[in-house]
This record gives sequence, structure tokens and C-alpha cells, in this order.
Amino acid sequence: MNLFDFLFPPVCPHCGTHVQQQGDWCDACIEEVLHVRQVPPKLLSSLDSAWILADYRGGIKSMIYDVKFNEKKEQSKGAAPFLASYNLRMHEYKPHYVIPIPSSAEKKKVRGYNQVDLFFYHWVVSFSKYDYDDCTIEDKAEKDLNDCLDKKSGYYKWFDCLYKMDTHKEMWALSNTERHSTIDTAFMWNESYDSTLIRDKRILLVDDIYTTGATLESVARILRKYNPKYIEALTLASGSF
Repeated sequence: MNLFDFLFPPVCPHCGTHVQQQGDWCDACIEEVLHVRQVPPKLLSSLDSAWILADYRGGIKSMIYDVKFNEKKEQSKGAAPFLASYNLRMHEYKPHYVIPIPSSAEKKKVRGYNQVDLFFYHWVVSFSKYDYDDCTIEDKAEKDLNDCLDKKSGYYKWFDCLYKMDTHKEMWALSNTERHSTIDTAFMWNESYDSTLIRDKRILLVDDIYTTGATLESVARILRKYNPKYIEALTLASGSF
């Protein structure tokens, strides 16, 4: 047991029951909200497919809220058990690039982080180890694990290539019409990145919540301009259907 676990024993993020390690949930709380499903294809336009891992209620709703609005970064570890339920899909659908939905510069300044990065980044990097068998010992010793993937497999590259304008509005407070009109002008490609890299590549877009799908569809429309092969989305939770 490390010092942090000794001082702050790991507990279920919802009910407080003692668990083995930080980020674990008790069986009852995770089973209450775990609900892996696909968004019906008829609801998608620019996305090829979209997956949701849980119902947006109970413990996962509290966890996401705490990370986004209460500066409880450590709670983001609670996403791991839900992401593990998508791991089999990652064997079937190997994305070349995992692209997070960005926060605006203003929100990152206030929060100090983009919550999507906290929920997904370490999972992407750790999952990419599955393709490390062909890497040399020297490759595996490199600090940036993505370097090895670039050289050997070309999969699971975390690619933070989007920029979000500050809308000065919280999306959850908007109507569907307002949400779509606001989002349509909110995102753009970050010109610091080479857009030709995603041509003919498989993309995985990641976000915390699926509400109407407007954010993911807006971003997918931007990416379509650069001719990716396939765009799949993954979100932690949804209460929409």
C-alpha cells in the first residue's frame, strides 16, 4: 500500500464502501449504472458509430460532476472500470487516433484541465501497451509511450488536434436548438497539427456525456473534411435514451 492509499483508503466513489484500489467501484454501484450500448444508427449523420458505457445517474453522474465543477481531479480514476467494458471493442476496432473533445481555453484556465483528458488519456496510453510486443527494450524505456506506437503499430495515438472557442454558455443549460446553433461554430481544427495525418485513418472521438449528440456530430463534420476512414465516438454516460 502506498502512502496516499494509507492516508486516504480507497473507497467506492458513490457509496464509500472500501475497495481494493483507487478508482474501483463496489459491485452494486457499478452494476446499477453500467449500461453499454450503441446509439441507434438513425440518429447519426457524420459519425459512423457511437457507444455509451453507462446511464447518466447515480454514482457516475456524481463523479463526472465532481470532476467538472468541484475540482476533484482524483475522482476521474472512477472512469476506469467503465472504460474496461469497452476494451474488447478496442481489439475489434483499433483506432489510429483518439481525439478528445476539447474545452475552451477560458474553461481550462478556470478548471486547470480538460475533464475529458482526465477520464480517457491514461486509459488510451495503457491500452496501447497491447501492441508493444514488437517494441525493443529501448523503445519500451522511452518516457512517451506513444513514441513506440508511432514507430511500430500506428494505433492509439492521443491526438489533441481540436480547438474550442469560448461560448460563454454551459451546454447543459441550452435547448436543443440553441445547443446545435452554438456548437456549430464552437469547434475548429488546430492549425498546429497536420490534418493530413488522419486521412484514411480510423478515429475514436471521446467525451464524457452524450446528450443530444450535437457536440460529437459537429466535431465529426470538421474531421470529415480531412477524409478519415471511419469515425467512432465513445462517451462515459448518457441519459438521452
